[in-house]
Amino acid sequence: MKLAGRIYNRQQIKSSEGEFVYELENSYELSPKLSSLILLTAKECLLRENNLREGQIEITVLGIEERGGKVIEKMEKKKVRLTIDNGLEDLEVQKEFGRISLRRIKIQRICQEAIEQEGVLSQEDVSKYLSCTVRTIQRDIREIKKSGTEIITRGYIHNIGSCQTHKVKIIGMYLDGATYSEIKLKTRHSVGAIKRYLESFTKVLMAQRRRIYRNEDIRAVTGISEVLVKQYIELIKKSKKEKTRRENLEQLIERNSYREGIKKRVKKHLEPLAAMMGGLL
Repeated sequence: MKLAGRIYNRQQIKSSEGEFVYELENSYELSPKLSSLILLTAKECLLRENNLREGQIEITVLGIEERGGKVIEKMEKKKVRLTIDNGLEDLEVQKEFGRISLRRIKIQRICQEAIEQEGVLSQEDVSKYLSCTVRTIQRDIREIKKSGTEIITRGYIHNIGSCQTHKVKIIGMYLDGATYSEIKLKTRHSVGAIKRYLESFTKVLMAQRRRIYRNEDIRAVTGISEVLVKQYIELIKKSKKEKTRRENLEQLIERNSYREGIKKRVKKHLEPLAAMMGGLL
């Protein structure tokens, strides 16, 4: 095994996510693919508590509604959580595409995270938390924008209504018929991240299917930020006008409905057993 591969495997095992996957594969004899899917589901469903998770920081930034013309001391501030290190997903990107691609993924991620929490990062903020120069960040942002993905930082906030963020772009590619592998090669995002974006998008799609239309209500039932809910609703609205995207939206609904049906049947069969065991299941 090459040195880079050995280093990657050591870093993987030393992370909490790697330890979790290792236990699933070795203690429960699950396949690597199934173990990775369980990790993805666990991150989506269980990591909503108030504690910072591994690789995250909490910082104070300017509020998204603030405009120029006021001294910074009088501007509204927001506390936001940024994912500086996203564990195995970041390791996968670095292994396959290199550190520059990983840095650009991080720029997209933390800028989007700030927006979703009603804050906004300046380019100086981004350079500080990614430990590089402002010129490097500016150069990276120019390259990211060439691919058609908008990066919203302080000074460009007025464009937020019409921009296409990386999550919207990735889901749009999927609705156009691109495979996970094709999206990964074009965007340099990991397959795990792509699936996670698609899962959150599907939650908004299913909420509308159940006649939940108000943004705040969708946010409440899905746990997704209202900013991201708005972006997804706009994407759904536009996609319904195109044949291929409309068909793929229906496939997502059908697939999710099937999965929910399986969950209900499993729960129905487990309830009598749970009762026999004193409600331990």
